[in-house]
Amino acid sequence: MQVQVFMGNAGDGKTNKLQAVQDRLAFVGESAPIIQAGAYGEEGLLQILEVRAAGGQREILVDDCSRQKILKVLEWQSCVEHVPDYDGLVIHLARKD
Repeated sequence: MQVQVFMGNAGDGKTNKLQAVQDRLAFVGESAPIIQAGAYGEEGLLQILEVRAAGGQREILVDDCSRQKILKVLEWQSCVEHVPDYDGLVIHLARKD
């Protein structure tokens, strides 16, 4: 599993960075809706990531992540790094300001 974090100032187009990934995936025929992290607590975000991965999604896009949610995802990554179900999974996180 790989986790990429997009950081920057307000108005720098961080959602556009996720949109670029989404466009690339659409070009090869894959779908990757953007998860709005603000709609979930930390545990809820981890659950939706697990559901998406279990459903076969190999790239997951998450916008509006707080610092704490990013740290929680990184902690979760270290706990599941040896689980084969997560091999090849890429999670793109855009940090909110």
